[in-house]
Amino acid sequence: MQVAPKRREAAETESNGHAESTVSEGFITVADLARGLYDHEGHESLRDRGRRRYHPFAYDFDSTPLSLDDPSEHWEEKVKALHIENRNKAIKRLKAEYGERRHAQVIQDTKDLGAKAFSIVSYHNLMHEQARRAFVSALYFPALVAACALGERILNHLILDLRDYHKASPHYRRVYRSESFDDWRFAVRVLEDWGVLLPDVGIAFMELATLRNRSVHFNPATYSTMREDALSALITLGRIIQLQFGGFGRQPWFIENTPGAQFIKRTYEDVPFVRSYIVPLSGFVGVEYGMDLTEQGWRHLDYHDYGPGDVDDSEYACLYRERDHNKVVTREMVERAARAQTTAAAEEGA
Repeated sequence: MQVAPKRREAAETESNGHAESTVSEGFITVADLARGLYDHEGHESLRDRGRRRYHPFAYDFDSTPLSLDDPSEHWEEKVKALHIENRNKAIKRLKAEYGERRHAQVIQDTKDLGAKAFSIVSYHNLMHEQARRAFVSALYFPALVAACALGERILNHLILDLRDYHKASPHYRRVYRSESFDDWRFAVRVLEDWGVLLPDVGIAFMELATLRNRSVHFNPATYSTMREDALSALITLGRIIQLQFGGFGRQPWFIENTPGAQFIKRTYEDVPFVRSYIVPLSGFVGVEYGMDLTEQGWRHLDYHDYGPGDVDDSEYACLYRERDHNKVVTREMVERAARAQTTAAAEEGA
């Protein structure tokens, strides 16, 4: 494959901001920005901005519980065998992590929890994991309290992180000086009025609030319902995270009909929740971008410049679905372009 034309060379941008390129002349490309595909403040000035969209790539998910079920009778034998192999590996990992003495209950608790909510990487992921681990360890009351406390923490984060976008709101005078909020009903109302919470998220928060009030404040009945309440709290918390912070749950800020990937709609790039939580986890890419797994994690590979012009979200989705996979940027293409650039520079110097 021939080296792409100038300003269309395959480029990579490390997460530390290093871009392998020379400065462009006459217009700005991602190669000219200090952090390239991740230089979110500089993307407004790109000449090919209209042909790029933000692609989030940092997600948290655990599907272990799904592999613990028995295979269905109607599955093909090869599929059954593969599922059984994966199940045995999952059980082995659980035994190594939680011990063998009560492994039957560990497996049951893991299955009952269900898959961990698919979520963008944010402040809640680690605490969510700890609460789930407490439940699987039969520490039901700590798991219950942790789930409720994390729900309140998420509400506080949303208000504190987003309040400066809503200074014209009548709620602002009640929240701009406060450092925390323990009135869930008020917090949910504020976030709903700001248009932050997606449908059904506020309802789920209030369901979790009911569990919190019944469990954290003294209630003798808690002794007999700890596991049931902890499981309910964790499932409700997972639903909140999946709906609000998920990546493949039909959130309104993602372009439709882009199988296998999610891209932020142009009109949502400056929506406070998206700007604060999702854009920082995204690379600004054209449809022929590629992904490369390194020791530091995933990073995007892309062309320096897709040329002037603009495409709307539906056109972008169509171009993505119909892209020529021979043109998708790979590590080999990046290295080839770098060698060609080095050779050209040497010849010019000579």
